[in-house]
Amino acid sequence: MTQTRSRWDILTGDTERDRRNVEILLESVEGLYLPRESHDAIRHALERAIEVSGAQRGILLLADPAGNLAIHSACDSQGSNLATPLAYSKSVVARVWESNRAEIMVDAEDQELASLGQSIRDLRLLSIMATPLSVKNERIGVLYVDSTVQAKEFTRGDFAVFSALGGMVAIAIENGRLLEERAARERMARELAVAREIQQGLFPTNIESPSGFDIAAEGRACEETSGDYYDAIPLGDGRMALVVGDVSGHGLGAALFMTQTRALLHSFLRADLDLQGVVRNLNAFLERDMPLNAFMTLFLAVLDPEARTLQYVNAGHNPPLHVRGTADVDAWARTGPLLGVLDDAVFELSEPVALQSGDVVMLYTDGIFEAHSAAGEMYGETRFRESLVAHAAAQPRAQGILDGVLQDMSQFCVGRALDDDVTSLVLRVD
Repeated sequence: MTQTRSRWDILTGDTERDRRNVEILLESVEGLYLPRESHDAIRHALERAIEVSGAQRGILLLADPAGNLAIHSACDSQGSNLATPLAYSKSVVARVWESNRAEIMVDAEDQELASLGQSIRDLRLLSIMATPLSVKNERIGVLYVDSTVQAKEFTRGDFAVFSALGGMVAIAIENGRLLEERAARERMARELAVAREIQQGLFPTNIESPSGFDIAAEGRACEETSGDYYDAIPLGDGRMALVVGDVSGHGLGAALFMTQTRALLHSFLRADLDLQGVVRNLNAFLERDMPLNAFMTLFLAVLDPEARTLQYVNAGHNPPLHVRGTADVDAWARTGPLLGVLDDAVFELSEPVALQSGDVVMLYTDGIFEAHSAAGEMYGETRFRESLVAHAAAQPRAQGILDGVLQDMSQFCVGRALDDDVTSLVLRVD
């Protein structure tokens, strides 16, 4: 005898049976809807299904993203796990899964039951119930119980409660999954906060500018961590290395390569390598270890305060802007390709650039002019240059120039988050 039934139709017409069914389901609500992780929710649901049905064993199958069912948990009425592979009526499960309706089979003489497979005949599974698990019309699995007829023959009342329980089980499993996802998001947020704190600690603060010069720098990440890099590194002989770099992409992966680059750069500079040697070594590391289609741009310069000159290697980075006087702006050319792309790349060293009193040099990443307004308009290089020229003329200190340029960009972008990391360094000659 095969029956199908609406999931929530639990009334049998028997007053005492109906009262007991309602009590069982209310108890199940209390037990199933406690906050649990997904695995705990599934196990509790399976044990509850065996308990309310009086079955000998139960199996809970879940669907993978392709819609294929697989056993997630299986146990007997004593709570002991059942070893897999496990024989059960796959044909009943398949039919319930496809029809999305619960079924009960209890008649030992039923020809359909007898024809459902060797597993039923071998195990003498003469009482079977299975119900689909779905949330918001999305099927997620099947809850299945069975017994031999000598141990337990399921009744119409058992089937009513079991079918209704299936709806609760599905919601409990979904709640467990959502709880796990929330916990994972919170854990990731905490880990990213720590990563951000560590990364921010790598950037120099309160840069001690060489005599006759004034330096200010700032980095703004569009996510928790940044692939941008800036630095001001004293070289021990009065000179200072100035650095701005940009790893392709943004987020945690880019931040890891940025952190490695910083460590290598400090190591190479301490080894007293010339600028070209430093950049060649960095390129060799990045070309070997960076993922396909990833790269880094880098501007590395050495400021000589005594000679009042700056000499640099520009590996595919945005040309720094050199403001002379009130409106004269030079863009310094690149001297080599991107880092991490070509193992035999050649990086040239610029001629020393003479710096005069009142000059302003700004190093930056492309996030500053690629920022967008709420309407989707790009800030652009023209606005960026005009802002730099205006604040270079009006502000006597590097920090004031930097703050003014970033404030102009922020006002243009009100109502929209940054599309990319924004990093900049301003050098002003006193």
